Amino acid sequence: MGDQGWISLYRKIQNSFVWTNSDQLKLWLLILMKANHSENKFLFNGEEISVTSGQMVTGAHILASEFNEGVPRDKAVTWRTLWRWVKKFENAEMLTIKSTTKYSVITVNNWGEYQGHDKPVTKQRQATDNPMTTNNNDNNEDKEPPVDYAALINYLNEKSGRAFHNTEANRKLIKARLNDGFTKKDFQKVIAYKSAEWKDNADMSKYLRPNTLFASTHFDDYLNEANTYITSQGKTNTTSDGQRVGKTAEEITNKEQEHLKEIERRAREAKANNEHRD
Repeated sequence: MGDQGWISLYRKIQNSFVWTNSDQLKLWLLILMKANHSENKFLFNGEEISVTSGQMVTGAHILASEFNEGVPRDKAVTWRTLWRWVKKFENAEMLTIKSTTKYSVITVNNWGEYQGHDKPVTKQRQATDNPMTTNNNDNNEDKEPPVDYAALINYLNEKSGRAFHNTEANRKLIKARLNDGFTKKDFQKVIAYKSAEWKDNADMSKYLRPNTLFASTHFDDYLNEANTYITSQGKTNTTSDGQRVGKTAEEITNKEQEHLKEIERRAREAKANNEHRD
Protein backbone atom coordinates (compact mmCIF):
# COMPACT_ATOMS: atom_id res chain seq x y z
CA MET A 1 0.00 0.00 0.00
CA GLY A 2 1.10 3.60 0.53
CA ASP A 3 4.56 2.79 1.91
CA GLN A 4 6.62 4.28 -0.92
CA GLY A 5 7.45 7.87 -1.89
CA TRP A 6 6.82 10.91 0.26
CA ILE A 7 4.13 12.83 2.14
CA SER A 8 3.65 16.52 2.84
CA LEU A 9 3.61 17.70 6.43
CA TYR A 10 2.32 21.04 7.66
CA ARG A 11 4.40 22.93 10.23
CA LYS A 12 1.29 23.96 12.15
CA ILE A 13 1.05 20.40 13.46
CA GLN A 14 3.38 21.65 16.22
CA ASN A 15 0.39 23.53 17.67
CA SER A 16 -1.95 20.53 17.68
CA PHE A 17 -2.85 18.00 20.36
CA VAL A 18 -1.10 15.36 18.22
CA TRP A 19 2.25 17.09 18.69
CA THR A 20 2.06 16.86 22.49
CA ASN A 21 1.95 13.05 22.47
CA SER A 22 4.78 11.33 20.60
CA ASP A 23 2.86 8.07 20.17
CA GLN A 24 -0.21 9.85 18.77
CA LEU A 25 2.07 11.75 16.38
CA LYS A 26 3.65 8.47 15.30
CA LEU A 27 0.19 6.97 14.70
CA TRP A 28 -0.89 9.97 12.60
CA LEU A 29 2.27 9.77 10.50
CA LEU A 30 1.78 6.02 10.06
CA ILE A 31 -1.75 6.62 8.73
CA LEU A 32 -0.47 9.28 6.31
CA MET A 33 2.29 6.98 5.07
CA LYS A 34 0.00 3.95 4.69
CA ALA A 35 -2.72 5.86 2.83
CA ASN A 36 -2.85 5.20 -0.92
CA HIS A 37 -1.78 8.00 -3.24
CA SER A 38 -3.98 6.75 -6.10
CA GLU A 39 -6.86 4.39 -6.80
CA ASN A 40 -5.93 0.81 -6.08
CA LYS A 41 -7.33 -2.71 -5.75
CA PHE A 42 -5.88 -5.43 -3.56
CA LEU A 43 -6.79 -8.48 -1.50
CA PHE A 44 -7.40 -8.08 2.23
CA ASN A 45 -8.33 -11.17 4.25
CA GLY A 46 -9.25 -12.88 1.00
CA GLU A 47 -11.55 -10.10 -0.20
CA GLU A 48 -10.84 -7.75 -3.11
CA ILE A 49 -11.15 -4.15 -1.98
CA SER A 50 -11.04 -0.95 -4.00
CA VAL A 51 -9.70 2.24 -2.45
CA THR A 52 -9.16 5.79 -3.65
CA SER A 53 -6.36 8.21 -2.85
CA GLY A 54 -6.13 9.07 0.83
CA GLN A 55 -7.63 5.75 1.94
CA MET A 56 -6.17 2.74 3.71
CA VAL A 57 -7.69 -0.58 4.70
CA THR A 58 -6.71 -1.95 8.07
CA GLY A 59 -7.89 -3.50 11.29
CA ALA A 60 -7.17 -2.65 14.91
CA HIS A 61 -4.77 -5.57 15.40
CA ILE A 62 -3.02 -5.04 12.07
CA LEU A 63 -2.57 -1.35 12.84
CA ALA A 64 -1.12 -2.26 16.23
CA SER A 65 1.29 -4.71 14.62
CA GLU A 66 2.55 -2.05 12.20
CA PHE A 67 2.74 0.60 14.93
CA ASN A 68 4.65 -1.63 17.37
CA GLU A 69 7.04 -3.18 14.85
CA GLY A 70 10.52 -3.12 16.39
CA VAL A 71 9.23 -1.62 19.65
CA PRO A 72 10.21 -3.37 22.94
CA ARG A 73 7.27 -5.20 24.45
CA ASP A 74 7.17 -2.98 27.53
CA LYS A 75 6.96 0.10 25.28
CA ALA A 76 4.28 -1.26 22.93
CA VAL A 77 0.87 0.43 22.75
CA THR A 78 -2.19 -1.82 22.93
CA TRP A 79 -4.55 -2.08 19.99
CA ARG A 80 -7.40 -0.76 22.13
CA THR A 81 -5.47 2.44 22.92
CA LEU A 82 -4.41 2.91 19.29
CA TRP A 83 -7.95 2.49 18.02
CA ARG A 84 -9.21 4.95 20.64
CA TRP A 85 -6.70 7.46 19.27
CA VAL A 86 -7.91 6.78 15.73
CA LYS A 87 -11.44 7.57 16.95
CA LYS A 88 -10.09 10.75 18.52
CA PHE A 89 -8.65 11.73 15.12
CA GLU A 90 -12.10 11.09 13.66
CA ASN A 91 -13.74 13.29 16.32
CA ALA A 92 -11.26 16.02 15.38
CA GLU A 93 -12.34 15.59 11.72
CA MET A 94 -8.85 14.55 10.64
CA LEU A 95 -10.19 11.34 9.12
CA THR A 96 -13.28 9.18 8.75
CA ILE A 97 -13.74 5.48 9.51
CA LYS A 98 -16.06 2.98 7.84
CA SER A 99 -15.94 -0.46 9.42
CA THR A 100 -17.22 -3.91 8.49
CA THR A 101 -16.92 -7.16 10.40
CA LYS A 102 -13.67 -7.91 8.52
CA TYR A 103 -11.88 -4.57 8.12
CA SER A 104 -12.04 -0.78 8.41
CA VAL A 105 -11.46 1.81 5.70
CA ILE A 106 -9.76 4.94 7.01
CA THR A 107 -10.03 8.02 4.81
CA VAL A 108 -7.74 10.98 5.48
CA ASN A 109 -9.81 14.14 5.13
CA ASN A 110 -8.73 16.77 2.58
CA TRP A 111 -6.15 14.37 1.17
CA GLY A 112 -6.34 15.75 -2.36
CA GLU A 113 -5.88 19.32 -1.17
CA TYR A 114 -2.77 18.67 0.90
CA GLN A 115 -1.20 15.51 -0.48
CA GLY A 116 -2.29 15.44 -4.11
CA HIS A 117 0.90 16.62 -5.84
CA ASP A 118 2.77 15.05 -8.73
CA LYS A 119 6.26 15.60 -7.34
CA PRO A 120 7.95 16.68 -4.12
CA VAL A 121 8.44 20.31 -3.21
CA THR A 122 11.72 21.65 -4.65
CA LYS A 123 13.96 24.12 -2.90
CA GLN A 124 12.91 26.80 -5.36
CA ARG A 125 9.21 26.15 -4.84
CA GLN A 126 9.66 26.02 -1.07
CA ALA A 127 11.27 29.44 -1.17
CA THR A 128 8.37 30.96 -3.10
CA ASP A 129 5.52 29.09 -1.42
CA ASN A 130 5.18 30.16 2.21
CA PRO A 131 4.09 28.12 4.04
CA MET A 132 5.00 24.81 2.37
CA THR A 133 2.33 22.62 0.86
CA THR A 134 0.77 20.94 3.84
CA ASN A 135 -1.35 18.04 4.95
CA ASN A 136 -4.85 18.15 6.35
CA ASN A 137 -3.75 19.16 9.85
CA ASP A 138 -4.21 22.75 8.63
CA ASN A 139 -7.98 22.41 8.80
CA ASN A 140 -8.38 19.62 11.31
CA GLU A 141 -6.33 20.93 14.20
CA ASP A 142 -8.22 24.22 14.32
CA LYS A 143 -11.41 22.23 14.84
CA GLU A 144 -10.16 20.58 18.03
CA PRO A 145 -12.20 22.40 20.70
CA PRO A 146 -10.51 23.73 23.82
CA VAL A 147 -11.03 21.74 26.98
CA ASP A 148 -13.68 23.21 29.27
CA TYR A 149 -12.40 21.87 32.57
CA ALA A 150 -14.90 23.86 34.60
CA ALA A 151 -17.82 22.36 32.69
CA LEU A 152 -16.66 18.81 33.42
CA ILE A 153 -16.11 19.58 37.10
CA ASN A 154 -19.54 21.20 37.29
CA TYR A 155 -21.06 18.15 35.61
CA LEU A 156 -19.45 15.94 38.24
CA ASN A 157 -20.83 18.17 41.00
CA GLU A 158 -24.30 18.13 39.45
CA LYS A 159 -24.41 14.32 39.18
CA SER A 160 -22.64 13.46 42.43
CA GLY A 161 -24.13 16.16 44.64
CA ARG A 162 -20.66 17.27 45.73
CA ALA A 163 -18.73 20.53 45.36
CA PHE A 164 -15.34 20.06 43.70
CA HIS A 165 -13.41 23.02 42.34
CA ASN A 166 -11.62 23.69 39.09
CA THR A 167 -8.18 23.18 40.63
CA GLU A 168 -4.88 22.49 38.90
CA ALA A 169 -4.83 18.94 40.31
CA ASN A 170 -8.26 18.16 38.86
CA ARG A 171 -7.35 19.73 35.51
CA LYS A 172 -4.21 17.58 35.33
CA LEU A 173 -6.27 14.42 35.79
CA ILE A 174 -8.65 15.43 33.01
CA LYS A 175 -5.86 16.50 30.68
CA ALA A 176 -4.00 13.23 31.22
CA ARG A 177 -7.01 11.17 30.18
CA LEU A 178 -7.62 13.42 27.17
CA ASN A 179 -4.01 12.84 26.14
CA ASP A 180 -4.72 9.11 26.38
CA GLY A 181 -7.35 9.59 23.69
CA PHE A 182 -10.53 9.81 25.77
CA THR A 183 -13.16 12.44 24.96
CA LYS A 184 -15.51 14.79 26.79
CA LYS A 185 -18.36 12.34 26.17
CA ASP A 186 -16.31 9.59 27.82
CA PHE A 187 -15.97 11.73 30.96
CA GLN A 188 -19.71 12.40 30.97
CA LYS A 189 -20.48 8.68 30.64
CA VAL A 190 -18.20 7.74 33.53
CA ILE A 191 -19.54 10.53 35.74
CA ALA A 192 -23.20 9.77 35.05
CA TYR A 193 -22.79 6.01 35.36
CA LYS A 194 -20.74 5.90 38.54
CA SER A 195 -22.88 8.62 40.15
CA ALA A 196 -26.01 6.57 39.53
CA GLU A 197 -24.25 3.51 40.93
CA TRP A 198 -22.58 5.05 43.98
CA LYS A 199 -24.38 8.26 44.96
CA ASP A 200 -26.87 6.65 47.33
CA ASN A 201 -24.41 4.13 48.75
CA ALA A 202 -22.86 5.36 51.99
CA ASP A 203 -19.70 3.29 51.51
CA MET A 204 -19.08 4.23 47.88
CA SER A 205 -20.34 7.81 47.56
CA LYS A 206 -17.11 9.18 49.03
CA TYR A 207 -15.28 7.84 45.97
CA LEU A 208 -17.26 10.08 43.61
CA ARG A 209 -14.24 12.34 43.27
CA PRO A 210 -11.83 13.24 40.44
CA ASN A 211 -8.80 11.37 41.78
CA THR A 212 -10.81 8.13 41.80
CA LEU A 213 -13.02 8.49 38.73
CA PHE A 214 -10.37 10.04 36.46
CA ALA A 215 -7.37 8.02 37.63
CA SER A 216 -5.47 6.12 34.94
CA THR A 217 -5.99 2.86 36.86
CA HIS A 218 -9.78 3.25 36.92
CA PHE A 219 -11.06 5.39 34.07
CA ASP A 220 -10.89 2.86 31.23
CA ASP A 221 -12.60 0.19 33.34
CA TYR A 222 -15.37 2.58 34.38
CA LEU A 223 -15.90 3.68 30.77
CA ASN A 224 -16.18 0.07 29.62
CA GLU A 225 -18.74 -0.59 32.36
CA ALA A 226 -20.76 2.44 31.26
CA ASN A 227 -20.61 1.52 27.56
CA THR A 228 -21.59 -2.08 28.28
CA TYR A 229 -24.54 -0.97 30.34
CA ILE A 230 -25.65 1.65 27.82
CA THR A 231 -25.49 -0.94 25.04
CA SER A 232 -27.53 -3.46 26.99
CA GLN A 233 -30.14 -1.01 28.21
CA GLY A 234 -30.30 1.54 25.40
CA LYS A 235 -29.68 4.29 27.95
CA THR A 236 -28.62 4.60 31.57
CA ASN A 237 -31.71 4.09 33.75
CA THR A 238 -31.83 3.86 37.52
CA THR A 239 -34.44 2.86 40.02
CA SER A 240 -35.71 5.20 42.71
CA ASP A 241 -32.98 4.05 45.11
CA GLY A 242 -30.20 4.64 42.58
CA GLN A 243 -29.72 0.99 41.63
CA ARG A 244 -29.15 0.09 37.98
CA VAL A 245 -32.09 -1.39 36.13
CA GLY A 246 -31.48 -4.99 35.11
CA LYS A 247 -29.19 -5.79 38.05
CA THR A 248 -30.24 -7.68 41.16
CA ALA A 249 -29.56 -6.21 44.57
CA GLU A 250 -27.04 -8.99 45.22
CA GLU A 251 -25.17 -8.26 41.96
CA ILE A 252 -25.01 -4.55 42.73
CA THR A 253 -23.81 -5.16 46.29
CA ASN A 254 -21.11 -7.59 45.15
CA LYS A 255 -19.87 -5.20 42.49
CA GLU A 256 -19.76 -2.30 44.91
CA GLN A 257 -17.85 -4.38 47.44
CA GLU A 258 -15.30 -5.34 44.78
CA HIS A 259 -14.76 -1.68 43.92
CA LEU A 260 -14.54 -0.74 47.58
CA LYS A 261 -11.92 -3.40 48.35
CA GLU A 262 -9.83 -2.46 45.32
CA ILE A 263 -9.91 1.26 46.10
CA GLU A 264 -9.09 0.70 49.76
CA ARG A 265 -6.23 -1.63 48.77
CA ARG A 266 -4.75 1.05 46.52
CA ALA A 267 -5.14 3.62 49.29
CA ARG A 268 -3.22 1.39 51.72
CA GLU A 269 -0.45 0.86 49.17
CA ALA A 270 -0.16 4.59 48.55
CA LYS A 271 -0.02 5.29 52.29
CA ALA A 272 2.64 2.61 52.79
CA ASN A 273 4.74 4.02 49.96
CA ASN A 274 4.50 7.53 51.39
CA GLU A 275 5.52 6.31 54.85
CA HIS A 276 8.45 4.42 53.35
CA ARG A 277 9.68 7.54 51.56
CA ASP A 278 9.41 9.53 54.79
